[in-house]
Amino acid sequence: MIKEKTKNRIFYYDAIKVFAIYLVCIYHYNNINYNILNNPNLGVYINYYFYGISSIAVPLFFMVNGGLLLNKPYKLRSHLKKVLYMYILVYMWSFISLIIFIPIERASYSLKYFFNAWFFLKQGTTDHLWFLKTLISVYLLFPFIKEFYDIPERQLLKLFCFIVFVFSFGNLFLNTMLNSVKFFLGFNHFNDNSFDFFLLISPFGNYYYAFFYFIAGGILSEKVKNNKINVSNRVLLTSFFTALFVLFLYGVLMTASSNTVYDTVWNGNYSIMTLIMSVSTFLFFSKLTYENENINHCLAIIGASTLGIYLVHRFVGAVTIPYFRHLILSNSFVLNILYGFFLVLSSLLIVLLLKKLPLLRKTVDI
Repeated sequence: MIKEKTKNRIFYYDAIKVFAIYLVCIYHYNNINYNILNNPNLGVYINYYFYGISSIAVPLFFMVNGGLLLNKPYKLRSHLKKVLYMYILVYMWSFISLIIFIPIERASYSLKYFFNAWFFLKQGTTDHLWFLKTLISVYLLFPFIKEFYDIPERQLLKLFCFIVFVFSFGNLFLNTMLNSVKFFLGFNHFNDNSFDFFLLISPFGNYYYAFFYFIAGGILSEKVKNNKINVSNRVLLTSFFTALFVLFLYGVLMTASSNTVYDTVWNGNYSIMTLIMSVSTFLFFSKLTYENENINHCLAIIGASTLGIYLVHRFVGAVTIPYFRHLILSNSFVLNILYGFFLVLSSLLIVLLLKKLPLLRKTVDI
């Protein structure tokens, strides 16, 4: 019997992480037809609508991290050791991924190209490790954020959040407004969401919306613990699906205008719509009751292994997706949902096996 400490676990964190890792797996590997450009029928539009849900996966991970770290004391020395190990982990898994994907992709590398692919994270092979690199960025500034967080009035924290919000969510919001206006005025050419309104003054690079989600997770967790949030599930679900619908509409608009299917997941991470969806999901899971010990035990096992699943699922998906696509009705919504469960559980089994091996245990955990 697999054991996982459950005494001090916050089960809604585990539930959120399980949901998030499932969304990551089904986003990376599926056979769902959501190409509304080439197949503009009702079923495909429905697929495209629900496809956008996966945009909350990464934000939820950052929110849980914030909830865990910001509301408890820490030791600076231990924290910095963890950051250093995360750096090592990125390049360790970059190397492992390249080696494993060589036979899968039937690829060949020169020494120089292999080094570049290893160090700069090759697109489609090791670039999923961007999440760990972003988490490192958050962890590097965590001691300062924690100081701001622990000050009673939190004025500096509010200022920091405002700055992050403007240069990430704000920039995408301005792009959204500009693109919408251009669409309704009849412009044919779009520059997608790449225009940077704050190019000369922005202190942040890519993915710095993560800081906002990290801090939001800490604040929401604190308020949940102190029963300071009283929002009904009806309001949360309405907010979630309304925001998802707006994200869907913008995706349709961008697809029609650019003649390329707009990825509402990747581009949605720092949208206002995904922010609303992420907060609604976080609070919804916090309101659920976790009284069944067996369910809690399963949540704890998977929740404690989500990093490992994230690292391993790329191999499981790359090996199994060609076979899955040959199945009858493999493009059906239901079958893809089941395939997502298969990816999570198969990856989990590999991670649990690695955790049993002394030399490999720390490769799937931090």
